[in-house]
Amino acid sequence: MQFIKRSSLLITLALLAACSSDKVVQAPPAPTPVYVPPPLIALELAEPKSEKHRGRAGAYIHFSNISSGTYQYVLFRTTAFDENGNVIRAKKSRDQNAYLRVAGPIYPGEYSKGHSWKNTWSKKGVKCIDIDQIEIVFSDGSVEVAQGDTLTKHTSGSCVR
Repeated sequence: MQFIKRSSLLITLALLAACSSDKVVQAPPAPTPVYVPPPLIALELAEPKSEKHRGRAGAYIHFSNISSGTYQYVLFRTTAFDENGNVIRAKKSRDQNAYLRVAGPIYPGEYSKGHSWKNTWSKKGVKCIDIDQIEIVFSDGSVEVAQGDTLTKHTSGSCVR
């Protein structure tokens, strides 16, 4: 009789221990990988260019083609700022952005140096320029817009915002 009582007590304890330790742990779902497109262009230099005797300003831009395609045209959308952070409007369009174009071909891996524009902005007090977006027309006719992750900036004269 004692044997039966002890056996039933041991079986009950074993079953209770098994029930309490038999927890199902569900792992959270794996995060969905986010696609980050490869950079298309690397800006090496973007600085304002002031005319000495006139009240107008232009721009210097140096860049590299870090994509696998050949550029036919590159169109920079730029914004100029004065020392107080005020936007300086473009001379011809009076728009907040000035559009500066480079004609190609610019081959993959090529460093394109020395592109300058005169009389882009009507005021002389341009302290920095910011390149917001770059439209790239490839030799096959396709068009890509570089901004955010697809635009690598290594510039010394661009604005920090």
